[in-house]
Amino acid sequence: MALLFSKMLVWLLAPRLLGVTDYGYYKMFTLYLVYAMLFHFGFPDGVLLLHAGQKYEDLDKTKLRRTSRFFILFQILVFLTIAGMAFCFLGGMERYIFCMIGIDAFFINVSTYYKFISQAVMRFRELTVRNVMQAVMQVTSLLVIMILSNWKAELANGYVYIFSVILVDAALMVYYVVTYRDITFGKAVSLRSQKADIRRYFSAGILLTAAFQVSHFVFVLDSQMVEILFNIEIYSLYAFSYSITGMISLVINAISTVMLPSLKRLEERNAVSKFSDIMAMISIVVFFLTAAYYPLVWFINWYLPDYAGALEYLKIILPGVAVSSCINLIIFTYYKVLNQLKYYFVISTIMLLTGMVLNYTGYYFFHTPKAFSVASIFTLLLWYLSAERYFVKKFQVKWVKNFLYICVEIVFFYFVNVWLEKEWEALLFYLCGCAVITLLFYGGKVKNKMDKAKSG
Repeated sequence: MALLFSKMLVWLLAPRLLGVTDYGYYKMFTLYLVYAMLFHFGFPDGVLLLHAGQKYEDLDKTKLRRTSRFFILFQILVFLTIAGMAFCFLGGMERYIFCMIGIDAFFINVSTYYKFISQAVMRFRELTVRNVMQAVMQVTSLLVIMILSNWKAELANGYVYIFSVILVDAALMVYYVVTYRDITFGKAVSLRSQKADIRRYFSAGILLTAAFQVSHFVFVLDSQMVEILFNIEIYSLYAFSYSITGMISLVINAISTVMLPSLKRLEERNAVSKFSDIMAMISIVVFFLTAAYYPLVWFINWYLPDYAGALEYLKIILPGVAVSSCINLIIFTYYKVLNQLKYYFVISTIMLLTGMVLNYTGYYFFHTPKAFSVASIFTLLLWYLSAERYFVKKFQVKWVKNFLYICVEIVFFYFVNVWLEKEWEALLFYLCGCAVITLLFYGGKVKNKMDKAKSG
C-alpha cells in the first residue's frame, strides 16, 4: 500500500512539477531503462527459477557469495559499456538520458538479483521493507524538488528528477546488499569451481529474460512508435495515459510476487486446475477498477489541464489493462511454472510482428497516435488467444466464457464513454452495468462459493 500511495503521488505531482516537455524526457528514460535490463542476460531469472520453492537456510552460502560477487562485477562492466557508448555517440538530453540509464541499470539489475532470491525462498519481509523504503524515498525526493523549485524554478526539470530516481534505486540496492550480506561477503568458493553453476543460471534464465523482453516490447509497442514518430510533447501525453493504467497494473501485479513460488509447490494438474478461475478473478477486479477512469477525467481536467489531451488515448487503452494483466500476470507465470518458456517466446515474437503490422497499418491510414492505441487493443486480444491456446489444447482449460466476458466489458466501456458525457452519470452506469455483466457470466460460480463457505 505504501508503494502504491507513493506511485500515486508521483503520478499526481511529477507531471505538474516537470511540465509536459521534461515529463516526456523522464518517461523516455523509463521507457528505455527496461531495455537496459536485458543486459543481465537472464542471470537473476535463472536464480529465481532454480531456487524457487527452496528454503533460505538450505542455500549454499559459500557458493552464492561467489555468485553474488560475480554478478555485481559483471553489471559494473555493463554499466560502463552503456554509459560509455552514450557519451561517445549521443549529445544533449539524449546523452544524459542514456548515460543515466547505464548507471541505473546497474543498481536495478543488482537489486533484481537479490529481489529474486527473496521471491524464490519466499522471504517477503525484505520485499515489504524495500517497498516501504522506496515509497518514502520517492515521496521525499519529490518534496525536495518541489522545495528547490520554489527557490529556483529551473531546478524542477528532467535532469534533476531523473537523477533523484537513480539515487533512490542506488539506496535500494545498498539495502539489499546489506540485507543479504551473508551471501555477498565472507568466505566463498573459487570462481573456477562456481563456473558450472553460473552457466546454469545464465542458461536457465536467458530464455525467461528474452521472453519477458519480447512480451514487454509488445506491451509498449504503441508507446515506442509514438516516441519515435512524434515530438516529445505528444509522446509526453501518450506516456502519461500509460502512467495512469500503471496504477491499476501495480495493484494487480502485487499478486505475482507470491504466485510463482506458490504454484511451483503444487502438482502440475492441480496448478492448472486453478487457471480459469484466476483468469476470471483478475478480469473482474480490473474491470471494476477501471471505473476510476471517470473521476480521473474530472481530476485531470481540474488539476492537470496541460495533460487533458492524454484522455483521448486513455479511454482507448484503459480496458486493455484487463487483457494485459491476464497475459503478464497469469499466462506468463504458468508458462514459467510449466517450463514452456520457449513456446511463450515464439508466440510473443509472432505477436510482436503482428503488432508491428497493425501499428504500421493504423499509422499509414490515420497518422495519429490514437491509431496506435486502437492497434494495441487488437494486438492484446490476439495475443491473449494465442498464448492461452497451449493450455486449452493440453489441459482442456475452459476459456470461452472468460474471453467473452473480457470482450463484452471492453465494448461496454466504450459504449458508456460514447453515450454519456457527464462523469458521475457514466460512473454510476458503468458500475451497475459491470456488476450485471459479471453476475450474468459468473453469478452461478459466486453462489456456489458462498454456499460452500456457509456449509464450511
